Amino acid sequence: MWKSKTTLIVLIMIMALMVLLPANVFADSSWVWISEKRPFDILPWVAFGTILIEWLSIWLIPRTGHTFKVLGTVMVANAASFLLPYVFLKADLSWYGTFEHILDSGPHYIVSGVFLLLTLLVEMPIVYNVLKSNVQDMKKLQLTIIVSNVITTAGVAIIERLITEGYW
Repeated sequence: MWKSKTTLIVLIMIMALMVLLPANVFADSSWVWISEKRPFDILPWVAFGTILIEWLSIWLIPRTGHTFKVLGTVMVANAASFLLPYVFLKADLSWYGTFEHILDSGPHYIVSGVFLLLTLLVEMPIVYNVLKSNVQDMKKLQLTIIVSNVITTAGVAIIERLITEGYW
């Protein structure tokens, strides 16, 4: 059916990119939050829970031994990953209007698989590179970072969907 494997591979890659990077159009979105809370409103609480879970797991499972070093590293890494989407949104305010308008006009902070990927891309290098010299088993540290981020991201996604609601 296919004339070459290269054509098949290119088509599969294009389809994968279309699924992973969908084209969203908000055009002064008609998104309406029907709950009193928006995802940004619960951010401090979910960030606190995320930091607590990741700190305890990264401190206890690979036995890093440095309580406050682990806590500080996890806090910096989480701040970077939580705030990065807003940096992108704020960078183009002339197109969307005020930052508050951006937060109200669409489901920009809905946690998903893409958010998990972004979180791992930002947090993994920070936490791993700072703490790798404090552990004997570096694979255990890597696995702990990944699993704790998967657990906390899934938890945030569930909490976000239970507390905040909106529709187009």
